[in-house]
Amino acid sequence: MEAARAQALHALGLQPKPSAPPGPVGALTDRVLVHASWDAGRQLVDLLPTASSGLMLSGAEAATGVKVLSRRGHAGSRLIDPEGYRLAAATTDAPFVLQDGDGLFDMTLDMALDGQRDAGATAAITPTGFLPAGNADPLKKAADLVADLDRDDVILAMPLDIAWFNKEHFPQLLAISRQLVVPKLVFLGGQFDPMGRYKSGVANLRRLVSEAPYIGVARTDLNAFDAMTHGAFVASIGTGGSRRHVVPFGQMPISSKKDYSPSVLVPGLMSFYKGSVLAERFANAEPPKCFCPSCNGRALDTFLSRDHSAAAHAHGVHTWNSWISEMHQQRTLAERADWWQQRSVEAVAYCDVLNVRIEQEGAFEAPGPLKAWAGLPSWPVTSWTRQAPTH
Repeated sequence: MEAARAQALHALGLQPKPSAPPGPVGALTDRVLVHASWDAGRQLVDLLPTASSGLMLSGAEAATGVKVLSRRGHAGSRLIDPEGYRLAAATTDAPFVLQDGDGLFDMTLDMALDGQRDAGATAAITPTGFLPAGNADPLKKAADLVADLDRDDVILAMPLDIAWFNKEHFPQLLAISRQLVVPKLVFLGGQFDPMGRYKSGVANLRRLVSEAPYIGVARTDLNAFDAMTHGAFVASIGTGGSRRHVVPFGQMPISSKKDYSPSVLVPGLMSFYKGSVLAERFANAEPPKCFCPSCNGRALDTFLSRDHSAAAHAHGVHTWNSWISEMHQQRTLAERADWWQQRSVEAVAYCDVLNVRIEQEGAFEAPGPLKAWAGLPSWPVTSWTRQAPTH
């Protein structure tokens, strides 16, 4: 590791929290947002700590939801995900997806961003098209256009195919991102859990958020915490599986079977499971119970239909709210990383505990990203960054 990089990581590890971007975007710093539709978000907004969370809304009613919250005087952060990545792949000629509304005039990037801000969004996110791996020109063009706006209330969306994080393409992504001083949000693109595809994925995402300035991770799962403990300035966790990743443009979402039970966060396993899967695996054993304010002792194998989705969402939000609080209690980013690694180690071990309890060998197996969070060094320069902060 070259000396300059080591020194930069050492300094980052001693910071009490991630560096804040200038302007209105800075208000998002150190927040873990909930990524939801307005239908789900309106049921969760009162559960969110205004100082450490907020809503990132997507879908047809996203702007409506932000307007409603703004009129109510909602104190938390509010963002609109314009989801350009769902409509087109980015090209050098058209890195952004600019819809012209009623067709009477050409929509400009400034106008699209102003629309989000006028609705009451804390900052505006670019409607970037999906970015397949290997061709960096559309990303460079998008960054140039955002820089030319000379605005401090804009975040460059980077909807990246997960192949950007393999050994072949990551060096190029890192080199470009290091040079982009505008705030950035990475959206991870791939079917199911994108981070599980490449063994290098977790390590490379950590490197990206620790070495590129002002970068966050959106529309993800508990990767949000791994990123936040390694330098990301903001993150968002989706309420359901479809809002925890981006489906690459041109592909249809793949699901294993028709299952209308919601995904449920099992805190001890640090993983999401379909309610139907939990019901099956605990059919002959005592299931884990949750005592968060929403569950009040509810068994985690009882979220079985769409009607239980709101309760499952509230359970997840309460759970990771408590983790946000724990994360913020750590003195430095390096200590946050240690905290997250220890949680991950315990979760990997808990898989074996549960399998013995239910007498089903291999029923619960730690996903690849969780194993990486547990097994990788908690911080790249551990001999330096474990020092206590100086005052």
